[in-house]
Amino acid sequence: IGEVLTELGIPESKFAATCVLVDKLEKLPLDAVQSDLEELGLSREVVEKLTSVLTNNSVDDIAKVLGDDSAAVKQLKELFALCE
Repeated sequence: IGEVLTELGIPESKFAATCVLVDKLEKLPLDAVQSDLEELGLSREVVEKLTSVLTNNSVDDIAKVLGDDSAAVKQLKELFALCE
């Protein structure tokens, strides 16, 4: 997740708070978590990209958000290739 946060431009000073909030995605409605992330100071665009990545089950869908050049996407593809 650190790679994703970095690629989205989330400052390291907000990593811990962001992780605490995204951990709540399974427990709270998406819009509530998005609102909390915005209150943390993240832009709406970054919040939407972050929650899109974290709620996707497909590497291809994640690549659509982060781009194929994303280090996070490359790492996920390598991981899944090793599992085959």
